[in-house]
Amino acid sequence: MEASRSLAQLNDEERSLSTRRARLQDRIDFLRAGGGGTVDEVAALIEDLEREERELSRQRHELHVQIDLVRDEARRSRSPKLG
Repeated sequence: MEASRSLAQLNDEERSLSTRRARLQDRIDFLRAGGGGTVDEVAALIEDLEREERELSRQRHELHVQIDLVRDEARRSRSPKLG
């Protein structure tokens, strides 16, 4: 993880990814409900959108790991040193 990325930046990135992912999920739900073109066109589009949604989910998970690491490091640096 880049040391220059602050917790606020990571949280902003996570919110942005979450928003994009929610929009994708809404679009997938709309297509599943019958919106869109032919059955074949819709099926192909849903497949593409689901692939994109999985990638965003993976990126979001990685950001959560980074956020946890930054938080843990901040806690360690604030805790009193023993010994």
